[in-house]
Amino acid sequence: MSVKIEYRCDRCGAVQESSEQFWTVEVIATGHGEQRRSYGNNGRIEVCRPCLEGFGIHVRPKPDAASTPPPPSLEEMIREICQLEAR
Repeated sequence: MSVKIEYRCDRCGAVQESSEQFWTVEVIATGHGEQRRSYGNNGRIEVCRPCLEGFGIHVRPKPDAASTPPPPSLEEMIREICQLEAR
């Protein structure tokens, strides 16, 4: 028997199989001398990345292998060493 867990965005209903791209958003309103008030499901909702960005909250991008420069070749490293020695 296997168990499959689906994560559903509370805002748009998008379904994902991993919780990696979900964030908890909490809204709290307080006033002078008033009790703390929260809204929604105890003031918290679980939202997907597009909805989070739709709220105007920007998420740091995950480091991407395509965005990192490739390591220098052996020839490039030798040239750099030779240039340093010449100085």
